[in-house]
Amino acid sequence: MDGHVTMALPRPGPALKTVLLLIGAIGIFEAFLANYVPGGIDLVRYFVCRPGPALLREPWRLLTAGLLTSPESVGHLIFTIIGLYFLSPDLERRWGAFRFARFLALSVVVGFLFSGLVDAVAPPSAPAGFHPQVMYGAGAAITATAVAWSKMNAHLQVRLFFFLPITGRQLLWVTIGFCVLGLFYPNGIPEGVAAPFGGVVVGLLFGGTPSVVRAIYLRIKLLFLRRTVGSAAVRPLVKPPVPRSRGKAPPLRVVPGGLEEELGKRRPPKDKRYLN
Repeated sequence: MDGHVTMALPRPGPALKTVLLLIGAIGIFEAFLANYVPGGIDLVRYFVCRPGPALLREPWRLLTAGLLTSPESVGHLIFTIIGLYFLSPDLERRWGAFRFARFLALSVVVGFLFSGLVDAVAPPSAPAGFHPQVMYGAGAAITATAVAWSKMNAHLQVRLFFFLPITGRQLLWVTIGFCVLGLFYPNGIPEGVAAPFGGVVVGLLFGGTPSVVRAIYLRIKLLFLRRTVGSAAVRPLVKPPVPRSRGKAPPLRVVPGGLEEELGKRRPPKDKRYLN
């Protein structure tokens, strides 16, 4: 659709409200633990994601790490909240709370898996961003929402950073450009340099109505149904009933009786006055 996004702040849905409140509350609490409680940073590290074999031994960290922000700077917390809030209300309104929450969780998980894969294949001489000691943050979810929204609103115009007007199609390429730019500045991405690319993949495959993945699933299901119906047309589903063989029927005969025979046996009365 064509047009412009109004400057009125969109109202977040229940899923987005829950996610933003969790990130805000956890971000403030982990900053308090890390800066004012002795040994509190160790508790925060219990929820981060670590590349290597620990990534598969403790899969629940793939979700909890997406709710964490840097306890050293409030900028990461603010950027995460604004990045999720910017385009997410429109997606949740179209998809519903359950699909939107599932989309965010999937993007975070895939983002951390991408970072873990890059850590495994990158040479040891690569920058530290390619081999993060810990991974946390919702950067993949922010990237996925931007890509999904861009696919569904290719001609709709928004204001990037609240002042630069661009279309949805342009926003898609700007988002991918920021992901590539992160390869040159890897140390500023706590999720790992590959996590945003995981968000791009999730946004492309699971964004839209129907999404690419769902469209492929529906085509496979339709092909399966067509094959099933085709085989059913050749082979009848219900066997026709087999006629029962009857034994030799007895010969037909006329059974005497009836009204005419009864009337014929009656004798006429002597007094004819009662005949009428």
